Amino acid sequence: MPLFFLFSIAAQVICGIHAVKTGRERWLFVIIFFSFAGCLIYFFIEMLPDLRHQPVALKAGSGLFNLLDPGRGLRYLKDQQSRADTISNRKALADGYVQAGHFKKAIDLYQTCLQGAYADDPGVMEGLSLTYFFQEDYATAKKHLLRLKEIQGEKTPNEFKLLLARTYEGSGELENALNEYNNLLRFHSGEEARYRYALLLKKSGNTQKANELFKAIIVETRIQPKFYRRSQKKWVHLAKKEIQ
Repeated sequence: MPLFFLFSIAAQVICGIHAVKTGRERWLFVIIFFSFAGCLIYFFIEMLPDLRHQPVALKAGSGLFNLLDPGRGLRYLKDQQSRADTISNRKALADGYVQAGHFKKAIDLYQTCLQGAYADDPGVMEGLSLTYFFQEDYATAKKHLLRLKEIQGEKTPNEFKLLLARTYEGSGELENALNEYNNLLRFHSGEEARYRYALLLKKSGNTQKANELFKAIIVETRIQPKFYRRSQKKWVHLAKKEIQ
């Protein structure tokens, strides 16, 4: 797997967790759909100002400090959880474990959060669904994503609707995946959903419709502002390679 791809995933996880923990969920679609470019935008607009106040940055799980010293953020979160074993601190530590790639520890800790007022907490379910998806346990990821969808309805963040589509695809439920991708096209703020939908159509034998969507990615991106074209360059490049 290319190093840049791994780094891009790590950046999305770091920025996504930071956004959720600091109440900036509105940025999640930028982080998920715009991939590494979205992470850079989020870092300079939201995370960098936090870094000027180190205690705040540490509390939020600063991406920069974690990159420079991967254990620093976890040590802080463990200390916080040891001092006060609250659901909020457990969830923060679980998020930190995900960020560090300790998925088993994250899952165990998330599970302890699903009680009382947090029994149906969307933030916990988002963390669990992401963690199980990263582990390729699509059946369990789907369970939590469907519960999240049941709780939030149309308010479910688009990135988790995309994650549900990818989970269906990963588990071999192609018809459900196609339906989710198709529904997501009405709301998507980037080209990833359209590309993944087209790719799955192609794999399913619907080459004509797939080509139409691949071409739409190229044509529609071309007329967008420069920052959007840059952020979607990856999906345009991949779409061009798939056109038959």
